[in-house]
Amino acid sequence: MSRWSLAALLVVAALLVGCGSAAQPTQKTAEPFMLALPRIVVNVDSTGNPSLLGLSPALFGMDARFPQPLLDTLIVANVQHLEARILGSGLVLYVNGKPLPHIGWDDEALAQGADLAQVMLGQDLGTVKKLLPIVRRLGLDIVVRLPKQAGAADIPLISLAEGAKIVPQPSDGPATAIVRLDAKIDDKGMPGIFDVTAEDLSAFGIAVPPVLDADTLGRIQAANIQHLLIRSKPGGLFIYANGKPLPHLVWDSRFLTNAAELFGQIMPDSPYLLLVNEIAPGLDRADIDVLVLLPPAAGAKALPLPER
Repeated sequence: MSRWSLAALLVVAALLVGCGSAAQPTQKTAEPFMLALPRIVVNVDSTGNPSLLGLSPALFGMDARFPQPLLDTLIVANVQHLEARILGSGLVLYVNGKPLPHIGWDDEALAQGADLAQVMLGQDLGTVKKLLPIVRRLGLDIVVRLPKQAGAADIPLISLAEGAKIVPQPSDGPATAIVRLDAKIDDKGMPGIFDVTAEDLSAFGIAVPPVLDADTLGRIQAANIQHLLIRSKPGGLFIYANGKPLPHLVWDSRFLTNAAELFGQIMPDSPYLLLVNEIAPGLDRADIDVLVLLPPAAGAKALPLPER
């Protein structure tokens, strides 16, 4: 048996043996495909070597070590475990059992996101797009345990049941910030805001580089993508291409506060720490509406703009 076949067999066996309860992909049981796997715990030692059920990739000649500088930083910050759960509603993230802002989706958003990625990258993602429906029906929970500081108290993992109860809870109160912005990218890929163009800024000695190269701009026009909208709503920050939803950012004040605390743990000397602590918790009450107009192809019919 080759080492790759043996490695695959051991991983499958580990999944079947199970490392905890299975993450549920929050889909109806009538779905033609659904796979909910047990929690997978990967342990990382002080040299960055990962192992699953005591088996390290190094046994099979694979180097999958955790980057040492990052590992050392996380240990000093007392980050004991990272967790990612793929559910029907998105990719949920936890650090030390605390939920962070994460990615939310549905079938339409995943499909639209793949279409946009295909345009921006200039690559055929047909195979990836075929696999996307499987993503929403895959319950996968991966934990990466890191070495603890000497004498540090153990931080327990969040249970699957407890994690399932955590949903965004939008804050009440007035908007912490109001952002209304119309931006425009011309047929040369140059940005502008309102009626101020890149040429206007150059007159004041401000050089603005193009934000889109000719090839990317050509693909955008060929796909007839005429506008992007970034808009905050209760519970997250949403993005639309031609009015169609893309995967979005899920947050509330708790998620944002947890993210700010994590930033402070990892980068306690950052000059931006005070700014992050001041702004992050209130982002869920920011009223954001940014419309980016893209140049249509010659002769293309103008698509209706989103309601503002």
